[in-house]
Amino acid sequence: MTKDEIVDTLNDLIQITEDSHEGYRKSAEDADEEDLKSLFNDFSAQRGAMVRDLQKHVAEQGGAPEASGTVLGGAHRFFVGLKSTVMGRDRTALLQEVERGENEAIRRYEQALDKELPTHLASVISQHLSRLRSDRDRIASMNKASA
Repeated sequence: MTKDEIVDTLNDLIQITEDSHEGYRKSAEDADEEDLKSLFNDFSAQRGAMVRDLQKHVAEQGGAPEASGTVLGGAHRFFVGLKSTVMGRDRTALLQEVERGENEAIRRYEQALDKELPTHLASVISQHLSRLRSDRDRIASMNKASA
């Protein structure tokens, strides 16, 4: 894998992780319950740290790290906000949207791991993927409990 391909892969992960970071921040704002506000703020901070970690690795490869999320991520946050406004701040709906976003991030991380990345980068991505899966599973459990 060339350095440019590595940088492109990492930048893709930066974008989806930044989408998650901003999505959790927005969800924390939209949540009425303190447990969700706290959880989403924690997850947002974790995603911010993951973004900075990936940006550091892009720079180490000689690339220019992405600084923002995807256009689709911005659209998703807009529609989550719109749905929240129209439907009220329903706990189940909010958890479902968060879980859906996490599933997309997991899919993108799995795709990255299918590539021929250097071992140290594959290890970093695997650690991030473990965190994403754990958080998604926690959200899914909360979602089932609130349904």
